[in-house]
Amino acid sequence: MTISTTPHPQAAIQLKAKVGRPKSGTAQERHIHLLEQALELFMTEGVARTSIARIASSCGVSTRTIYERFSNKDELLIAALKHMVEQDVLAMVRTDHLPDQSLAQVLTHISRLILNKVLDPRMVSFFRIGVSEVSHLPELARAVKSVGPERIHQVLADIFRGYASKGELPAANFLRAAESYCELLIAGPRNKALFGVLDADWDAEAHIAFVVQLFLKGLQGMEDK
Repeated sequence: MTISTTPHPQAAIQLKAKVGRPKSGTAQERHIHLLEQALELFMTEGVARTSIARIASSCGVSTRTIYERFSNKDELLIAALKHMVEQDVLAMVRTDHLPDQSLAQVLTHISRLILNKVLDPRMVSFFRIGVSEVSHLPELARAVKSVGPERIHQVLADIFRGYASKGELPAANFLRAAESYCELLIAGPRNKALFGVLDADWDAEAHIAFVVQLFLKGLQGMEDK
């Protein structure tokens, strides 16, 4: 399932796999390449089936080089996920091209970015693999939550506070509001995609518009608790 972004080119955020070893670049650039290559393998082959040796071979480095930076595979996975989330968060908060926009317009923009990532076929595959493996890696599950959803929730909560400070939203528990918004936006489409029952002609824009309207109308009538 791919969300059509033709009318909204700024929303086309996709994971881009890099192949081969960088010919040049700083140590930081090589480090980022390692994280992105490792994440690509984790997403396409699964955590259990992806070894440090496999990652090293894909990146053109030795296993020793990887172990000098990460003590084990789980630590590398967390670092790779954190890097991915940080890039996504940067895309979410870059709303300077939306000056003086309403909260509904900003939420619509951010929601396109989120859904493009969540419904990317490789991300769906990664979720599917993760569901089968997470019971064996409870520590990993907690860490993934802290670098993924919790970071996104905090960004949204900060945006809500900003609009509240301008008198456009009533006082509320904005972190809880952000968590609820993400559930409304993501849960249904993601679960259908995981089970392969998301219709090919599913209308992402209609879904986003409905969720934004439902959420904002509900939030306007909420009391701070």
